Amino acid sequence: APAAPVRADAGHRTAPPDSVELTLREGTNVAAALSPDGQRLALDLLGSIWVLPSDGGEATRLTGRAGDARQPAWSPDGDRIAFQSYRTGNWHVWTVRADGSGLRQLTHGPYDHREPHWSPDGSSLLLSSDRGGTYDVWRLDPATGDLTRLTSGDGNEFAPAVSPDGRTVAYVSDAEGESGIWVRRDGGAGRRLVASDGDLAAPSWSPDGRRLVFNRIRGASSRLLAVPVPSEVAGSGAEPLVSADRLRPVTGSGEDVFPFRAQWPSADRILYTADGGVKERAVSGEGGADEIPFRYRVAFARDPYPKDARDFDGTGPREAVGIVGPVTSPSGDRVVFAALGDLWSLPVGGSARRLTRDAHVDLDPDVSPGGGRIVWSSDRAGTPDLWVRETDTGEERRLTESEGAERHPAWGPEGRRIAFIGDGGALKIVDAESGRIRTVHEPVHGTGAPTWSPDGTLIAVSALEPYSSRYREGTNQILVVPVDGGEPYRVDPVPHRSVGTRGTDGPVWSPSGDQMAFVLGGVLWRMPVTPEGRPAGPPVRLTGELADDPSWSGDSRTLTYQSAGRLRRVDVTDGSVDSIPLGLSWRRQQPEGRVVVHAGRLFDGTSPEVRRNVDVVIRGHRIDRIVPHRRELHAGAREVVDASGRTVMPGLIEAHAHQPTEFGEVLGRIWLSYGVTSVRNPSSDAYESRERREAVAAGVRPGPRTFFTGQTFDGSRIYYAGSMALHGGARLEQELERAARMDYDLVKTYVRLEDRLQERVIDFAHEHGMPVSSHELYPSVANGGDGVEHIRGTSRRGYSPKVSETYRSYGDMVRLLSHSGMTLTPTIGIYGGWSLALLREPGILEDERFTRLMPAGVREAAADRLEGAREERDELEALVPRMERTAAAVVDSGGRVVAGTDAPIIPPGVSLHTEIAEFVRGGMSEYEALRTATAVAAGALGAGEELGTVEPGKLADLVVVDGNPLQDISATRDVRAVVKNGEVYDRDELLRRP
Repeated sequence: APAAPVRADAGHRTAPPDSVELTLREGTNVAAALSPDGQRLALDLLGSIWVLPSDGGEATRLTGRAGDARQPAWSPDGDRIAFQSYRTGNWHVWTVRADGSGLRQLTHGPYDHREPHWSPDGSSLLLSSDRGGTYDVWRLDPATGDLTRLTSGDGNEFAPAVSPDGRTVAYVSDAEGESGIWVRRDGGAGRRLVASDGDLAAPSWSPDGRRLVFNRIRGASSRLLAVPVPSEVAGSGAEPLVSADRLRPVTGSGEDVFPFRAQWPSADRILYTADGGVKERAVSGEGGADEIPFRYRVAFARDPYPKDARDFDGTGPREAVGIVGPVTSPSGDRVVFAALGDLWSLPVGGSARRLTRDAHVDLDPDVSPGGGRIVWSSDRAGTPDLWVRETDTGEERRLTESEGAERHPAWGPEGRRIAFIGDGGALKIVDAESGRIRTVHEPVHGTGAPTWSPDGTLIAVSALEPYSSRYREGTNQILVVPVDGGEPYRVDPVPHRSVGTRGTDGPVWSPSGDQMAFVLGGVLWRMPVTPEGRPAGPPVRLTGELADDPSWSGDSRTLTYQSAGRLRRVDVTDGSVDSIPLGLSWRRQQPEGRVVVHAGRLFDGTSPEVRRNVDVVIRGHRIDRIVPHRRELHAGAREVVDASGRTVMPGLIEAHAHQPTEFGEVLGRIWLSYGVTSVRNPSSDAYESRERREAVAAGVRPGPRTFFTGQTFDGSRIYYAGSMALHGGARLEQELERAARMDYDLVKTYVRLEDRLQERVIDFAHEHGMPVSSHELYPSVANGGDGVEHIRGTSRRGYSPKVSETYRSYGDMVRLLSHSGMTLTPTIGIYGGWSLALLREPGILEDERFTRLMPAGVREAAADRLEGAREERDELEALVPRMERTAAAVVDSGGRVVAGTDAPIIPPGVSLHTEIAEFVRGGMSEYEALRTATAVAAGALGAGEELGTVEPGKLADLVVVDGNPLQDISATRDVRAVVKNGEVYDRDELLRRP
């Protein structure tokens, strides 16, 4: 039954006095609905429903800022407006009266409901929902909440619209080979009206029911097309009723038409949203469009908060928190784990002993059933392969030799076979003696670590199960794979809840075979299972604290796990928990002595002018002074860098990159070879990121300084491995405490986290001095959010409120950014910028850093990207400059843009240089573009006092390049040497493996 009405402003905190007030006159990807009497318009602006006179003027807000209200539809009597809202953590259909009262939720539950459209008599609403396993069209009775399914095709059916006589439903289908606009009359079977030629959206009926107008997005163009609807549409079939030559353009080829249902003020006039506003024109397409002006006011507070100051100087002992993949030995008397780049063995109650010692990255240990061997993943031969170590003798041998990465090995119960995850996410088995490998399941997205059934016939992993193929998000379920053939099957212990994060937090089969352990809702559970791994009873919660990395003892009595950097053990028979002291520490390695860098030109990051013929004097890890060049200063220096014919500039900061352990130690050398001395990682495994930070700081391996967060704070549905599926309440508070205890540098919220929870995350993070970033602009900007990731980016809506489908952004985005102080990380490269850069400069792929340091898979992907770009050149050259101009417009209006790439989607290091060059092409000066990866980026990290410019007292991060980047931005890529934290790395040195 429908819920009681809710106040439109319910759920908001009491805000301090607003400090920013804006009047906006444009909107990006705005939908409009015309009232039945033609006197009023409803618009969705910044995630709220607003109304204004149909001829334009001041808009009045009806719904609160936290509901993400979209796609309004006016009831036939003009009393109510239906819309989709993300207010409660899923998309549901709501209504509100035209005066803002009577806010009411009509759909409920764990499924999404979108795109409402009223029947002509107002007795029902059509909508699309994934509640049937794909998106289908449903009819909703608003009085009772009852839903009736109308379509059930193989693909997704969505964006329904009912004809004026109520007899025919039009909708979009994406079924393979049958995509297009479909119609369904009088409850009969569907007929395809017109085939897809591009992405189709939002059919809308003419008042006489003889025509449909719909949106088509194709390449760099988005426009409305009109199609006649035959009087006879009986029967079924995928053969289009109307040929493509009968489609008639309604809008001009240069208009940026938003993908929402058009309105009909009359039989021959159409009202639609495009180019940041609302327009009206003749449906014949003749003549121009009349713009309907509107304005709306927003006000919000932007309160400063003290940033957490990171210690870059201390050299005393520090607790090792980056403990990766701890696993209990079968006897239960020791724990093996990775930390500080190496493997360690910890006797319970004793001191940890280092098993390996080198600059390479050792991860994912597992102890054989008899305890005599350890298998782990190491890049010591160039790429992460599986290695086996005899525990008695210390003898080690390489087991796999592929070019890709082998991760997460798990011994079979007989101690002869090892399951692992191969490159691309395939589940594989290797014979521990012969090295023979076979694939038992093809790649799935982000497969979790494998676990064996005790009889060795089954392997279970955590795997994503999307709710539909229209959107990628879903829940993590248990995938059980028969080892010797047979159909894999899914186990869903708690419907609509995620099992693990598709990492190392379960499922883990007990040696006794009658239980599985896994993390659900952030805490540890065990579930009784059948020999097939199916539930034999409900899950039982074991811990009330956060848990990661569960590992069974051989007698199936205890589980060892991590809890935000502490090693713990729970007895599954009585629930008692004790701690296992690690006692592992490390010290920061700081250089000593004096280094002098003789700069022919110095760009210090504070001025668009270079300083000539100066010496940058470094003591230890900080800049001591900058003085006119004097040769006598070089005497007694630990090292002198002769850059007398070159330019010295601040170390570069990559503001959005993920650092996969699959690269191994070479990733650090890649970053440094391209002049990147600091990396901001906005989503990661917290333990792996802490290990990287600690290992680099301790001098175990070279690499940039890492600023990291852990898993993204996401909603009940997730996509990426490692994302936490939050349902609010205690779990959210626990994860916030983890952020504080693990010393995150920032926090990132993701696309399915509802607004009220994001608000809580921002409040907590700011109390602890951590900035918060997300894909969202509003209401994040009003809640105090610090940054926006991606000019486009994944959105829970299926379209972006920051950029249109043809990559244009409008005044709402630019002005909110420029007046709030939020940073924008555009990542233009992943939306075509990298492809276009390869077309312009294919020699990028021949650079020795690229050919010698990049993994083979990265090189192959770049070559494929170049080949594809040649075929898409015209489209790229139309779309990419639009994003470049948006980034420049934000800076030009006083906003802050920082350079990031979302590597390794595109190659790390080199792609930061092409991103900076994109900014210059968009209209930034070279000085402004360089600051996006230096001073402005340092400020976004909360480290502006330490990094980003070359000034006395700051950390000694410098890059030596040929040429003058203030005159030719491509000179930033020609790195000859880099100084990071006072340590000098020559380019040739970085090209050599340790």
